[in-house]
Amino acid sequence: MSGHVLIIDALSNRRIHLRAQLDTAAYAVDLAESQMEGLMRIQDDPPDVVIIADDLPGLRLRQFCKTLRAHTRTQLTTIVVAVACENHSARVSALIAGAHDVIDHQSDPGDLKARLRNFMRIRQFTEDTRHQAGTDRLSGLAEASPDFAPKTVATFIASGDITDVSSRMSELSEETGFVTRIMSAQTARRQPDPDTDVYVLFEIGQSTEARDLLGALQSHPTSRHARILFVTDSTIAAASPLDLGAQDQVPLSVSPTELALRIRRLARRKHDADRARKATNELGEKAYTDMLTKLNNRAAAEEYLQKTDRALTDQPRPMALLMVDIDHFKAINDNHGHAAGDDILAHIASILKDNLREGDFLARYGGEEFLIVLPDVGAGQARCVAQRLRNTVASSFKAIEDGTHIRATVSIGLALVSRTDRKSTKDLRRAADSALYEAKRNGRNRIEMASDQDFQTLPPQHIQPVVKRLG
Repeated sequence: MSGHVLIIDALSNRRIHLRAQLDTAAYAVDLAESQMEGLMRIQDDPPDVVIIADDLPGLRLRQFCKTLRAHTRTQLTTIVVAVACENHSARVSALIAGAHDVIDHQSDPGDLKARLRNFMRIRQFTEDTRHQAGTDRLSGLAEASPDFAPKTVATFIASGDITDVSSRMSELSEETGFVTRIMSAQTARRQPDPDTDVYVLFEIGQSTEARDLLGALQSHPTSRHARILFVTDSTIAAASPLDLGAQDQVPLSVSPTELALRIRRLARRKHDADRARKATNELGEKAYTDMLTKLNNRAAAEEYLQKTDRALTDQPRPMALLMVDIDHFKAINDNHGHAAGDDILAHIASILKDNLREGDFLARYGGEEFLIVLPDVGAGQARCVAQRLRNTVASSFKAIEDGTHIRATVSIGLALVSRTDRKSTKDLRRAADSALYEAKRNGRNRIEMASDQDFQTLPPQHIQPVVKRLG
């Protein structure tokens, strides 16, 4: 995984040591010995990751982080602060100032490389998410407002000494905005907690249970969107938990304050991802939903029919397709106004939806035209459904804004395919359109079933204008 790393440290031996820990075949590594030199290098060629010493002369870390976040080119640059080993107050101060992570000056090479790979994955994911959303909004880096931040639910799971985990959890419970829970690994594997934002997995001793559970939580539908913080001092010669899917990793000696900061940060990223996923789903629903009737729109219908064609090729099955058109709709608009026409459209859409099975497909296909697909029905069943729809619409009155009650009717064209037929949904639509034309021509408020001849007559582009002219 390629990337660009800048190391800023006044001590040359520490700069050289850190560079030696990195895979220079995978990363381009630059060095700077002062904050000013570092900022100049960042301005010329923004790196993916900056590793800066906390004891750098003249360093104002909060301002440094704020400066990088304020510019578009460096918004996604990961800031890592190098501190003296076991300096808990320095670690906490760096995270509060805005650093993304903290490492020791004498960082373990394997751990450092795993963290860099994790940083690069997060950066790429963030860039992809922003590109898909079409926005420059930075997600998951800025601190959430305490007044509006949702409570963080953290679940602690131990693979060893449960006493140590319980004490860690009790310390965290005193933090404002935290809900803490404890769960056994067996329970978490079988039935994860659906409300958990962050799972804190403790690896104590040489057991690999926590690493096995890490994979299980990522694949379970209930926990796959949760974030995972791995707490370990294990010397197991295996892949890093960060490479196995954990979003963060800390040593067992981590202080309660730092643990709380990291959990809160992971929870914020999880909440941001939840919101982004919800927005994407809503956007997708809008793209395939007719806003007036709340039914599937034509784009959704076309996609559904394409999928149905592929399914029929693999597994033929009987199916009926209905084209439903509101009679004299233009007259309703002309006599009562377009608002009344919209009310009638929504009213009839509701009737159609309420009188179909859960597995049936319904879409607003055109202005006042609806498409219905009935899987696994024969001629008799299909005609019964069509008749029920026609009768229900015809017997239902809709009160419009001026107090007038309007009774609309529909004409229906019905086409069928049997299990042994080799007809496509395009053939069905063409035949149903032809049958709909006959229903209009024969007096409206009626049902016509397509004949074999209808599958060979007017192409779709010729049928639609004829239907519209008849109203």
